[in-house]
Amino acid sequence: MFQLDDIRCEYHPSSGIAPEVHAFHTFKRQFELHYRNLWEWATDLLHDPQLFPHMVFDVQRFSKFDGKTFVNFLDEPYTAEAFWNIQSQLPEGAKPLAFILYADKTKLSSFGTTRGYPVVARLTNLPTDIRNGQGIGGGYIVGWLPIVKEKKDHAGKPSWVNFKNAIWHEAFLKILSPLASKSSSGQWFECLDSIQRWFFPLILILSADYEEQCVMSLTRGIKSLWPCPVCLVPHVDLLDTLKTYPSRTSNQSQNRETTLKQYGLHDVQNTFWSVALTCVHQALSWDRLHFNGGLYRDHLWAELQKVIASLGRAKVAQMDHNYKAFPRCISFTDGSVYKDISKMVIFTAHAIMTEDECPLGYLLLHCIRLFLEVDMYVVLEVHTTDTIRAGQHAVQAFSTYLQQYITKTADESNKNWNFPKLHMSVHIFNNIKAKGVTCNYNMKPNEKMHGSLKESYLMRTNFRDIAPQILRINHWQVITKSIRRNISNFDEYQLQNVDYVLDEDDFLVDDLVISNDSPHVKLGSRQAPQTFESLENTHKSDSTFTNFCIKLNEFLTNFLLAIQLPLPGRKRVQLKTNDKGHITECHFLKVNYEALVDWCQHTDYLRCNPKFFGASRFDCAFIQTTNKIIFGRLLFVFKCTLDNTDKHLNIFHVRAKLCAQAEFFSVRAIIRGALLVPDGGNDYLVVDTVDTDMFLRVKALHLEAGHIVCV
Repeated sequence: MFQLDDIRCEYHPSSGIAPEVHAFHTFKRQFELHYRNLWEWATDLLHDPQLFPHMVFDVQRFSKFDGKTFVNFLDEPYTAEAFWNIQSQLPEGAKPLAFILYADKTKLSSFGTTRGYPVVARLTNLPTDIRNGQGIGGGYIVGWLPIVKEKKDHAGKPSWVNFKNAIWHEAFLKILSPLASKSSSGQWFECLDSIQRWFFPLILILSADYEEQCVMSLTRGIKSLWPCPVCLVPHVDLLDTLKTYPSRTSNQSQNRETTLKQYGLHDVQNTFWSVALTCVHQALSWDRLHFNGGLYRDHLWAELQKVIASLGRAKVAQMDHNYKAFPRCISFTDGSVYKDISKMVIFTAHAIMTEDECPLGYLLLHCIRLFLEVDMYVVLEVHTTDTIRAGQHAVQAFSTYLQQYITKTADESNKNWNFPKLHMSVHIFNNIKAKGVTCNYNMKPNEKMHGSLKESYLMRTNFRDIAPQILRINHWQVITKSIRRNISNFDEYQLQNVDYVLDEDDFLVDDLVISNDSPHVKLGSRQAPQTFESLENTHKSDSTFTNFCIKLNEFLTNFLLAIQLPLPGRKRVQLKTNDKGHITECHFLKVNYEALVDWCQHTDYLRCNPKFFGASRFDCAFIQTTNKIIFGRLLFVFKCTLDNTDKHLNIFHVRAKLCAQAEFFSVRAIIRGALLVPDGGNDYLVVDTVDTDMFLRVKALHLEAGHIVCV
């Protein structure tokens, strides 16, 4: 008697083989899998003389003294809780060898008819700059999974879904098998330093989008009763991110069908159970790439466009005009277009959708502002207990105001906000505490690798049996990178014996003027020396340069006294208007500063150029004065030789002085660059979403000025 979904197989009559009928779950088909040995790849890194000195095998906890107490901070996976808990379970002297695995389908052909399914591995024992880089020690393709073609007769049936999941996990088991056999009892290995270490391999992080996460965890997907692959949130409560729910565990997943269905799981053997110290649900990680793009682009930005369109063409035109007022250095042509738009949207729309004229739009704008604040906390390169707490508070505030907006628009809109991407924000800071900052498991470095795969497919294959060809080309590319690295290292070694080595900044800006006594700032792109008289005559229509020489003499006298340097000839500075060569205009300024995020040196490149690629560019900056920090615009940079905030949107307003009131500042007083956009008249808005350091600096200025930062 036949059963539902049975498979009938008929052979050609000349074969003499009778037709056969197979039960669906026992029907065998062949699928092509390509993979490389994960353990051998890892041991190659352990023997690499360029990488091994950077490897960390023991978990570390860091704290920084803030003047009162030591504040804990974390960044790498080996500074976070999960690494600590895993090493606590190991025998004394054993070392975790933790892997990051990424898997995602990608379109290879222009029309998407040909697809690939690469699996990329990274090693968490290496620091982020190496692990997420494109060179040796970065991502390595260790597998190419089969893609099961959809059958219209079986699409959507539970047995067919289970079949596809079974194929995926059987294939992935082959990739994991070199680790699975060593994960329970460990493996001794002699590293580059000739020391034998007892390694326990495990999967610490799984980097994937929601669809792949469901396959990895064997959850039943977006329409199931329990759609989250990490916790047991009911489908009807996905929108409520203020509640927390029990986490999923591998023990739940290993029960049979009745219990599995209760937890929204498929009845398929999960390949990750074979690797000790690995819980697939804990390894799955929140992904900023799809959260930011999906939630903002498809939902918040789409809603904002509807609201602005409802206000009429004049408001739409005003919005476009406000975007055009931003500096030309911001681009809208690459893949980060929506990320750039999101950073500017508050500053372009706040005057259009006011609380009095458009309360609903203003509430949406408030939600977007909170979303951006969450995003700024998310991308911090170093997290302290304070930033994690502030980030969690921002998530709760965003959820609260978004629910208010959804409630107020429920009667007018049939939009469904109950989707997993919104719910996944609940897990952001739990992931950070467990596995370090989000760049450790962001999909962006892995998806960047798709570009070379597509190029190999289009330019170097015959479009038949493509997987072996693409993987062979990828292997050649890895070898050439290794050869290129060795050649570069040899060249660098040779240069150590050279008496004169060009300053690296000479390659950035021609004719660089180096301030030997101030590594904080460097001037470049210098113009011909001139007299003060010629300078004032050239700019006689600009009140900024009225009495330029007199005002500069006053500034230099006061400045030299303030920094306790002797006055030339023990007299007040008295530069004369006809003195030759006293002033050299510079169109470029390089500013090094210590970031508040990771306490490392970062660099801003500022321009003060009346004709920079055909248009004027006068950048803005933070400036440290005697009493406080102010924002200023560079009007004229030169070398001289001597013998208020919005109620809910948390916008920092500044007002420009008249040009006639322009002041002199030493370039040493410049802390870093700043981005200001016009807000009518002499008013400007400080764009604090440029980067994470800017975000923290402006927040500190809010607190210093006594502004109430609303959430």
